Amino acid sequence: MLKTTEHRATAALHPLAAMWERYSRRQQFRRMARHLLREKDDTLLDLGYDRHDLEGALRLPVSTDAMQYIERQRSRHAEEARRRHGRSADLRRAVE
Repeated sequence: MLKTTEHRATAALHPLAAMWERYSRRQQFRRMARHLLREKDDTLLDLGYDRHDLEGALRLPVSTDAMQYIERQRSRHAEEARRRHGRSADLRRAVE
């Protein structure tokens, strides 16, 4: 009987624990993002971040993982840069 009661209590607290984890992770992200947003745009780009992406991530709902969003944006920007670099190299070869 005791195990069933403990299990029910744990099951009831699990959603609260998950919500607390999301909130805690968001607070950590907010501290990191606010620190980064004090930097110049050139510095942010050197670190692989974009000011607009960081500001957008701060406005996401708590249910959305802001760090995952930022990492997806960083990957997208890196892929776009690789494509641009590849096109530039192709153009230089075509001119030569």
